[in-house]
Amino acid sequence: MDTGFTTAIVLSMFFFLLIIGLPVAFCLISTSIICTLAFWSPSALYMSAATVWDQSTKDIYLAIPMFVFLASMLEASGIAENLYKMFDKWIGRLRGSLGITSVLMCTIMDAISGLGASGIVTIGPIALPEMTKRKYSKQISLGAIAAGSALGPLIPPSVIMIIIAGYTGLSVGKLFAGGLFPGLLCSIGFIVYIVVLCHVRPKMGPALASGVTFTWAEKLTSLKAVVAPMFLIGAIMGSIYSGICTPTEGAALGAFGAMICAALNRRLTFKELYQASKVSIKVTCMVMWLLIGGNLFAGLLNALQVTDSMNQVLTYIHEAYGNFGLISVMMLIVFFMGMFIDGAAITVLTMPVFFPAIVNAGIDPLWFGILFTMNVVIGYLTPPFGMNLFYMKGITPQDVSMMDIYRSIIPYVLVMVLVLFLTWVFPELATWLPGTIDVNT
Repeated sequence: MDTGFTTAIVLSMFFFLLIIGLPVAFCLISTSIICTLAFWSPSALYMSAATVWDQSTKDIYLAIPMFVFLASMLEASGIAENLYKMFDKWIGRLRGSLGITSVLMCTIMDAISGLGASGIVTIGPIALPEMTKRKYSKQISLGAIAAGSALGPLIPPSVIMIIIAGYTGLSVGKLFAGGLFPGLLCSIGFIVYIVVLCHVRPKMGPALASGVTFTWAEKLTSLKAVVAPMFLIGAIMGSIYSGICTPTEGAALGAFGAMICAALNRRLTFKELYQASKVSIKVTCMVMWLLIGGNLFAGLLNALQVTDSMNQVLTYIHEAYGNFGLISVMMLIVFFMGMFIDGAAITVLTMPVFFPAIVNAGIDPLWFGILFTMNVVIGYLTPPFGMNLFYMKGITPQDVSMMDIYRSIIPYVLVMVLVLFLTWVFPELATWLPGTIDVNT
């Protein structure tokens, strides 16, 4: 059967299932099983079972439930509230201080949890009402929380990077290290944007009223709030970068540390443990079904020689336009997909095709992995279906429309695109730190 014809059948079935509302994971699985039965015989499904087993038993994926559990425990630990009060006491006099505080708090949460929406659910309910009370513009209040939270998959640890490592064999620890500088640059860029905007238009982010003051004793006492986050970050990333722990062991250490933080704040209850465990199981199952579906779909495309055809196209692009052309095409594809589907789904759909082409082209796969992750993160914020935009809608008052959220996020997306371009032009931003450390995996 002609490869083009079979490819059209496979893709048509996948998009049909996607349009009628079936989750992406089950679109991939259903298409793979139905087409396998249609093009071959039932005995071919033995290979599908082997794929499911192989994907489900990779050690690296053990880190995912623990990072999700960690993020869930943070919601109950009280860390966010303490950090918010601390930053407000120290920088409340600055114009746009609450926007800056939101970005800083989200960055800290990102460096602990590895998820793209943990900052919204932990910081949003605290910061958003206060910014509304102080008459902050929607452009700052909505955008700062949504954009700051989106950096979770880029600032280590990162669930997306764990998925990339599972597909490519790259070191998770080195991917974590590679994302650190670009992630921090994005965070700094958000803060610079807020400072400049509030300097030009002071009413968009007013400072604390002149009558509100804090003593040095109060400020110094408030610094206790950073002890727990620094402890968690040090426990997770310090143990991984030093080579003491694998990323999976570091995730376990972080999950235990989050429980300690919750206990110290008297928030460690059976109810919170149950909720955190429940969320961890739900998110992990979602990710694992995506991984299984992605592998089945990739196996189907490979058996139909679609993967070979796509590799030939990518090879032609590389020969005609060089590394710049090849990466440009891949980045545009990821950017477009990010407007419509989740980052994990993008990874399982594209990485099996992109990664061999990158290796064959002689491009540093670690550097490409960071560029890819940054583009996926941008997808969390790009309309119409950026994941974080809908999370933001879920915590905002009814008078905030989706258009308000769309408009607020555009400047932050531009900042991330700029950092992506800088990392593209100066690969050392992503490769220098990984080259200086020796991690277990």
